[in-house]
Amino acid sequence: MFVSIIVPSYNHAQFLEERIESILNQDFHNFEVILLDDLSPDNSSEILKKYQDHPKVSHCIINEKNSGSTFYQWNKGIDLAKGELIWIAESDDVADPHFLAKLVPKFDQNPNLVLAYSQSYRMNAQGEVTGTWKTHTDSSDSELFSHDFELSGLEYFEKFLTFQNTIPNASGVVFKKKCYLDVGGATPSLKFIGDWEIWAKIISQGDIFFTSECLNYFRYHDTSVIAQAKKKKDHFEVRRQVILFRENMSIFLNAYRKIQSKASKAYTINQKKLSIELRKNASLAIRRNYYKKIIPTSITALKTMPVYIAPFYIIKLLLQLIISLLLITPYKLLMKKPR
Repeated sequence: MFVSIIVPSYNHAQFLEERIESILNQDFHNFEVILLDDLSPDNSSEILKKYQDHPKVSHCIINEKNSGSTFYQWNKGIDLAKGELIWIAESDDVADPHFLAKLVPKFDQNPNLVLAYSQSYRMNAQGEVTGTWKTHTDSSDSELFSHDFELSGLEYFEKFLTFQNTIPNASGVVFKKKCYLDVGGATPSLKFIGDWEIWAKIISQGDIFFTSECLNYFRYHDTSVIAQAKKKKDHFEVRRQVILFRENMSIFLNAYRKIQSKASKAYTINQKKLSIELRKNASLAIRRNYYKKIIPTSITALKTMPVYIAPFYIIKLLLQLIISLLLITPYKLLMKKPR
């Protein structure tokens, strides 16, 4: 099978050459490389242009305007891609030479496979391996993720993806282009968790394969997407993205279960998680003193719960608000006063 490798680059000049070389040195050779830069402020574009005439590079595009989301770049790259399979090779990560050779044949062995991914090493900015990402999934199922497995995608969603993104790095994933397009592509407005949503939608279309072999080096550093998400000061905005993910999945699964009855369980689970997130959102508005958001978030949360629970929930919110106004807020103001 032919693979299109998309490198969505932004401000990772110090890592780019190592990243691209790890792609070009794959044992598997049936691929094209699509290089995309989102108007990086560093010299990323200069490095990419050094590779634009390489026989494996089919496109090298430098944006004239920053798109504001890596998922615009994902969609753009896939529109250009000629391959049946897609590998989003993030510009700050590194691949094991056997990455494609290990994962691509799985799609030939199982025609129903839509996504395959590998375990990843944790690697710092200096290229030092500091562990693996197995710790990320140990709380979900430490035994299962200790060896290779293949599952129905809907079963995987119900067990894992409905609770957290257990596919933490795009660089460790290969998926079918057709499935990506069939489910509508990535959602650019989900700047921090767009990958979580697209994985969930893609795997609903078939099977998923995981290898416990570490074939990807997932780099963490101050300018990574995860680091930027953690630095995000607007907690309400981060939670808003999680709610949007849940809402999008509910719309998607509600439509999908009409043609695939097995999706009904996934829809029900997601609906329950959406209701919980909306309740948490109302509580967050109170705790963070987002007073303009308290009433609208509370009303939205009330709409998702049975009528008989609503009075108790209203009392709970009122108590939270009273405690916040009379105790927590004055205490915070007192602590901020210069001594």
